[in-house]
Amino acid sequence: MAALVYSGGQVFAAELCGTAMMCVVGLGGIANAVLPGTKGHGIGFLGIAFCFGLGVFLPLQFLGHISGLINPAVALAAAVVGEITWSRCFVCIAAEMLGGFLGGFLVWLTYIPHFQPLEFVESTEDNICDCCDLEANGVAIIKQELSEPAHRYASAGTRDNSNVTTGRVQHEDFEHPMNSLWRVLQRKIKKTTACADIKKSSPNSSIDRLRQARAKSMKSACGPSVKQRIAEDQEVKLIVFCTRPSVAKHFWFYCFWAEAGLTFLLTYGAFAIINRGKLIPLEYAAERELYKSGIEPALIGLLVFALVLCGGGTTGPALNPARDLGPRIAHWLLPIPGKGTSEWWYSWVPVLAPCIGAILGALFNNVMKGIHPS
Repeated sequence: MAALVYSGGQVFAAELCGTAMMCVVGLGGIANAVLPGTKGHGIGFLGIAFCFGLGVFLPLQFLGHISGLINPAVALAAAVVGEITWSRCFVCIAAEMLGGFLGGFLVWLTYIPHFQPLEFVESTEDNICDCCDLEANGVAIIKQELSEPAHRYASAGTRDNSNVTTGRVQHEDFEHPMNSLWRVLQRKIKKTTACADIKKSSPNSSIDRLRQARAKSMKSACGPSVKQRIAEDQEVKLIVFCTRPSVAKHFWFYCFWAEAGLTFLLTYGAFAIINRGKLIPLEYAAERELYKSGIEPALIGLLVFALVLCGGGTTGPALNPARDLGPRIAHWLLPIPGKGTSEWWYSWVPVLAPCIGAILGALFNNVMKGIHPS
């Protein structure tokens, strides 16, 4: 049977629908895992990687006979090595970018009830916080109080042969701007062991040191400040749509390396899987069709699953400009309550790095094809 030739419009539709399907399945897995109140909350990175593997397998299975690149970097690499024409390459890239945006929009539409702004409950006298937030110079709500006696003023007294004499700390001697912390000190400081000659001239500085040391030591118990909590909520809403570096320091090197390297492996692996099917003799038509329509998409999906699972700790990862840039634009445009910036300062990494990695992977595949029998 002669291979069917599909028009540019059919290729455009296949790439648009395939990329949108990939993003719906993959980004939907992220949304289900990280957004509050979802049924799949906390399914973890393994579940997300599995969703992206399925997100690649399904469109290849359904639409791969028309066109199944679903990745602008792979389309560019295929054009560089002559697998497709440049005109088809541009059609595919345009469709894939639009499909990525559409996929992000559909995920947002599905999870609208979970894209809600943070709600803050004002504390009352019954549940008042007892730890001060140094950054906001306010009070953060915590679930535990100071439990150890506040009595170690090492710098306020003297030691004589390691013998420390006892004395009293009277709270009337101190003036505190932090009323809530002072209430704790009133409850906790009753009779303490201290140095004999506490300097009456510097009680405020001693209590300030105590307050700062105690607040820092209790930071894990206090939980994040309001500013930190808002930032975390904005990050969660962003990673549903696009990738971001796990560590911002030197991201331009480590994240670029991760995206380029993983996309290199993806492109080389996918092209090698496709070439392996071409080695099946023509007389085995049924086997060739089974490989192309079933085994080939499954192997590429499994490859994506493995790459996301083993190398996704640094960036996410994207491995696909349409999977990142399209949904990032959706995040930028959609009215998501409480969202932050779309982090455009990072957006060039998941676009440029996969393109470079894909081109190198395709060229490497051409070199490796020389060892296969013709």
